[in-house]
Amino acid sequence: MSLHLYRRHRLECEAKRPEESRNGEFEERTKGWKRCSCMIFASGSLGGKFRRKQTGRSAWDEAKAVATAWERSGAWDGHSLLPPVEPTRVSGDSAVSIEQATTAFLAEHQRNSSPNTVLKYTALVTQLQAYSTKLGYIMISQWTPLDVREFRASWGVGPQTSIKRLSTVKAFFEFCLTNEWVTRNVARLVKNPRGKAAGDRRGEQKLPFTDDELDKMFAACATYGSTSLRKWPKKRNGQVVHTDTRYKEYQRTWTGEDLADFISISVYTGLRILDVCTFHIDRLKPSGEVHIRTTKNGTHVYTWVPEWLQERIRERSRTVGPLIFGAHTTTDVNVITDVWRRKLKALWALCGEWKEPPTPHRFRHTFARVLLQRPGVSIRDVAELLGNTEQMVRKHYAAWMPESQERLTAVLREAFAEKPRPNNVVPLPKRD
Repeated sequence: MSLHLYRRHRLECEAKRPEESRNGEFEERTKGWKRCSCMIFASGSLGGKFRRKQTGRSAWDEAKAVATAWERSGAWDGHSLLPPVEPTRVSGDSAVSIEQATTAFLAEHQRNSSPNTVLKYTALVTQLQAYSTKLGYIMISQWTPLDVREFRASWGVGPQTSIKRLSTVKAFFEFCLTNEWVTRNVARLVKNPRGKAAGDRRGEQKLPFTDDELDKMFAACATYGSTSLRKWPKKRNGQVVHTDTRYKEYQRTWTGEDLADFISISVYTGLRILDVCTFHIDRLKPSGEVHIRTTKNGTHVYTWVPEWLQERIRERSRTVGPLIFGAHTTTDVNVITDVWRRKLKALWALCGEWKEPPTPHRFRHTFARVLLQRPGVSIRDVAELLGNTEQMVRKHYAAWMPESQERLTAVLREAFAEKPRPNNVVPLPKRD
């Protein structure tokens, strides 16, 4: 008796078919059939025993080869009876190992990517190497879509973080594909999870600071404490071993005025925290325009800041230096930004309770909010200044586009002005 093959769909089916539903090869040949990578099973009797068993393959030709080997052996059990799982053939004289592929991938990004990107990729590639060891894989071509899916499940992170990490895995296998080390990007067959948690995060509205919250921060800058001396007690194993008072002198005293300037530049330019921390006086043109970014075609994008802020920037360059928020001996961007994150966190603590947790990136959202609330400012203009697409601006800042709702309201009011309505409209009875 020949074995019957069928595909059994799982909960995470890319084609969104019901869990445990089944289909055959003939159905997948129909026009418009959406493919997925769910496993193919075999059912039937071998050696007088009826069983249903997973072939471990998602392609019909490979599954048929497995089923044929079972039929020839006449038995379900025994891995020696199964055809060996051969790595996907690749071009070249020899296949590429996982270690070689990951090393080349990281070397590529160390030459062309930012330190933070390299750090993020290194952490995930290290996890991929460890998981490959757990699976017993040596060659990169041994990875399958099912392995990628199980690798994702092992992270134990939230939906949004999982989506970001999976994009890195896809980039890695795309790198392997372009180098002809594999014949397909197995991670591309693994779709991002769909659901309330993931969907809501992707389309959520951004939360800018309100004008009242900005006033509260500027008021707190006046009471922000600072000192040029810091106590450094001598400790051993977490315990103070003597009471000698030791102090460290800072090169500069950072005050509430510095924080006020930091916040003002963040709000009026929409720059990210790293760009504000490393703000150079060369960014400011004599006309009052501030260079905020360079597009892919080499065009510079500028924003304008008011005269009082221009003067503050120039004054800071005269007193602090060309890097108006101080020069740094380190090149680690995390260290540079963390200094000002701590200062902002201390300032926010002085402001009292917050309805939503304050973060430095909310200054950038505030920049978008201020522009969108002004009449005559187009979504395209805001998208160009932020370096985003118009679709992204609509998705994340729709709540701050009053002119859009006003236009729709006017259209509806005009459309239904002359439409029929009931002649006898009586008030509804009041509830007891």
